[in-house]
Amino acid sequence: MNERYRATTAVARDGVSLFVVADENGARLNAAVRAVVLMAADDGSDLWEHVLGAAKSLRWRLAFRPQPLEFNPSVKAAASAVIAQADAIRPALGDDGIALLDVLTEAAERVAVEDPPVGAYLLESVLEVGPMACLVVADGTLSRGEIGSWLGPLGFRVLSPGMLADANLVADIAYVVGPPRLMRTSLITAPPTPEVSFFVPSWFGDRSLPTTVIADYAQGAIRPRVRVFELGTIKPIADEVPSEPEPIEDFAPPPVWGSQGSAHREPGVDEVVVRKVLLSGGYAIWMDDGERIRTLDPSQPAGERVTYTDVAAVEPGTYLVLRLGVTERAVLYEATLASMGVRRAVVESSQNRWKQALLGRLRSAGRPHVESALRRLGVRAAEQAEAWTQPTLARPQLDSDFKLLLQWLEVTEEPAFSNAAEFRRARFRTASHMREHLELAMASADIEALRAGGHVKVDGAGFADIIATRVLAISPHTNVVPRHDAREPFPDGGGRWLE
Repeated sequence: MNERYRATTAVARDGVSLFVVADENGARLNAAVRAVVLMAADDGSDLWEHVLGAAKSLRWRLAFRPQPLEFNPSVKAAASAVIAQADAIRPALGDDGIALLDVLTEAAERVAVEDPPVGAYLLESVLEVGPMACLVVADGTLSRGEIGSWLGPLGFRVLSPGMLADANLVADIAYVVGPPRLMRTSLITAPPTPEVSFFVPSWFGDRSLPTTVIADYAQGAIRPRVRVFELGTIKPIADEVPSEPEPIEDFAPPPVWGSQGSAHREPGVDEVVVRKVLLSGGYAIWMDDGERIRTLDPSQPAGERVTYTDVAAVEPGTYLVLRLGVTERAVLYEATLASMGVRRAVVESSQNRWKQALLGRLRSAGRPHVESALRRLGVRAAEQAEAWTQPTLARPQLDSDFKLLLQWLEVTEEPAFSNAAEFRRARFRTASHMREHLELAMASADIEALRAGGHVKVDGAGFADIIATRVLAISPHTNVVPRHDAREPFPDGGGRWLE
C-alpha cells in the first residue's frame, strides 16, 4: 500500500508521458471510417450498420493491439470483416457510396498486411528497461492475451487493468497500450508504478486523461500533466474529415439494433415490456424489469459465484447465467412440480384454478379495472395482479392479499390457500437445490475462458444447458413481447462488433 501511495505521489507530481506514434495506414483507415459515419448519418437508414460496426471494430483493435501481425489475429479477422460487409452492401449504393467503400476497403487491406508502427516503438521501450523494471498494460483480457503471446516469451509481464490491484506487482514504469481517455481512471489516480507512459497512434485525436466523476468536486483531485512525445514523421491525411477529434462515445464499435423504436402501447395480459440485451456468444434476451435475475461474479471463489441481481443493476460487463432453450423460471417451475411427487396433480390443479379465474377477469375487464377493484377491496399489492397469473409465482406475498383475492374470485379459501403455501415451500427447496447444481456446474467452468471470450457453456446437471455470458449492450428502446419470450436466450448477431 505504501508503494502504491508513493507511485501516486510521483505521477501527481511528474505527470504521465504520451508517446504519439506516426501511423499513416491507421490514419487513412480512421479518415475513411469518419467519412462513412457522415454518409451513414446523411443516409438515415440501417444499410450502413454492419459496415460501420466492422470498421469501428478494426479501428479499435489498431488502437489497442499494436503487436506485429503474426501475433495479431484479431486485426486480420477484423479487416476481412470490413471487406465482407462492404461487399454485401455495394450493390445497393450509388457512385459516391461505392467510391467511399473502395477507400475504406483499401485502407483495411493496408492495415492487414503491414505491422502497426506503435508495436515497434513499444518493443524498443520495453527492451531498453528490461522485463523486471516494467509492466505492459493492455485494455482488457483479449488484448492482454494477444500482446502477451508476443511479449510474454521475452519475459515481459502483460496485464489487464483488473490485475493491477495485485500487491505483489513491483516495477518502475508501466507502459499502457492505448489512448488514456479510453482507459481506467485508476491508472492515473492509483497508478501501479511511479512512471506511467501511454502509447497512442497519431490518428487518435483526443489526448486528454481520464477523470473521475467526483474530480470536479474533490479537494486536491489528482490532475497530472501530460508530456507529449511524437515518434516518427506524422503526415497529415488530405482527405481526413472532420479535423476536430471524434467524440469518445462515437469511437467504440456500435451495437446493431436494427429498425426499432420504443413501444407506444400498453402490453396485453400475456405480454410484457422489455428491453433487448445483447450478449456475448451471439445471443440476446428480452429482459423485463420485474424480479431479479441470476448473475455470476467470476472474481469469487468456486461455490460463491452464482447469485441474484436486481434487474435495474444489470449493465454492460455483468455476467448473466441463463438456460439455453428455456427460461430459468420455467425450469424452476417444472422442477418444483416434479419434486412434489403424488401431490403434484392436486397442487397444480388448485393453482391453475385460481390463476385461470384471475386471468379471465383480466382479459374481460382489463388490468386497470381489476387493479382498481382489488385496491378498493383492500389488496395492498393490487398492481401485481397480472404477475400473479404466472405459473411460476406461487401466490401474493401477503396472506391478507391472497385471502382477499380468493374471495373476490369466488374461489374457496381452502384448499387453495394451503396448496399455494405448499407449492411455495417446494419452490424454495427446489431453488436452493438448483442453485447448488449451478454452483457445481460453474465450479467446473473455465473462468479464464469466460473472462477472455465473454461466454462459456456448461452441462445443465440434469436440466437445460447453462450459459454464462457477458452483457454487451442494453437497448435504450422498449418493446412489447409475449411474456413467455422474456429472458429466454436466442441467437442474435447485434453484438458481434462489440465482442
